[in-house]
Amino acid sequence: MQQEKWLTDLYWTSPHNYLGEIRSQFTLPADGKVAIHDVTLREGEQTPGVVLRPEEKIRIAEALDELGVARIEIFPLVSEDDREVTKAIAGLGLKAKLICLSRWERGDIDVALECGAQGVMIEAVGNPWSVKACWALDEMELIEKIVDTVKYAKENGLFTVAFPWDTFKAPLPFLERMYKTIVEEGGCDHVAISDTHGFSLPWTTAYIIRKLRSWVPGVPVEIHGHNNYGLATAVILSAVVGGASVVHTSINGVGERGGNAATEEVALALELLLDLDTGIDLSRLYEISLLVQDLTKFKVAPNKPVVGDNLFLSASGLTHFMFPKAAKAGRPTAFIPFMPQLIGRDKYRFVLSKMSGHISIKAKLEEMGLTATEEEIREITKRTKREGIIRKGVVTDFVFTNIVKQVKQGTKKENR
Repeated sequence: MQQEKWLTDLYWTSPHNYLGEIRSQFTLPADGKVAIHDVTLREGEQTPGVVLRPEEKIRIAEALDELGVARIEIFPLVSEDDREVTKAIAGLGLKAKLICLSRWERGDIDVALECGAQGVMIEAVGNPWSVKACWALDEMELIEKIVDTVKYAKENGLFTVAFPWDTFKAPLPFLERMYKTIVEEGGCDHVAISDTHGFSLPWTTAYIIRKLRSWVPGVPVEIHGHNNYGLATAVILSAVVGGASVVHTSINGVGERGGNAATEEVALALELLLDLDTGIDLSRLYEISLLVQDLTKFKVAPNKPVVGDNLFLSASGLTHFMFPKAAKAGRPTAFIPFMPQLIGRDKYRFVLSKMSGHISIKAKLEEMGLTATEEEIREITKRTKREGIIRKGVVTDFVFTNIVKQVKQGTKKENR
């Protein structure tokens, strides 16, 4: 097979992703790059039950920088410890830009400056109904307040992103007026839009991003999204298809409610499926996932995309039959999502269970240096399946070894 963008030694994705009829629908960033703005340090602690100590935040920041994220977001306003850790991270000399989340208050900008941040994400509610109900402000008062804070940040030399949230509930005429005014009067560097409650369809997201880019031509657009409907990664990708050039993500998808789009999912999909450069060292994804799981005590599900334990684990007898043949033919990626080494894992593994067949048992015997006759293998297979049913899970090597011993001992007795 010819080497293509969808076919390498490490992965084999769908060639149809690269059909002209498909790619012609995309408005990808012209330079072929998408920046990862990682929100783990901020959204992580908005995850119920998660608290990170200062030294843990510093360790995660270092790991994110090694991973290759473009920006690291932190919120210094929660406590004095958060201010101090923000200063400490700012003093590390990281390659990633340190960005403080700031509310639409001048005092928050002063804190970001005091902490040594390079930029600010200025958040404000972007839904006129919520602003009226919670702050008793009308639409123009909302816009004026955002503009004032953006101008203040720019006057003080900060890289500034205007970040209205809950924007996918707002009427389009209001969004157009708000974003145009923020850019024209506030002079922000980037604008961000947020699917805060995770309900925007991918097609809707691409449409809105294209609209936003037409309202503020020449200003880079960023996307922030949550996973309440299980659409976060899809929404981020659709935003990039619409022309967004910066994406907000978190390691393992940690975040408020259903969490955020996961850095590992988004980076892998952008690189392998859209052929875009994220600057991420994909071989570090598993390593940083484990680090964040350890420090947050927030464990991912075994079937979690990209970093879940089951991604490179198979109990299917059919897969056990096909995988070695595909590997021998030079394409092990024919039956796995991608090679585990791509994200820093070691190998693809097969386990024994109710689903195991004759071939799986023979392979396990060979792996463990054990021998058995065909008749014994049939009996071992039968007993292994039964044990898997009884245990409702994996048959461990220890249990399997005992099954083999029992079968072989039974055979010896019959031969006496």
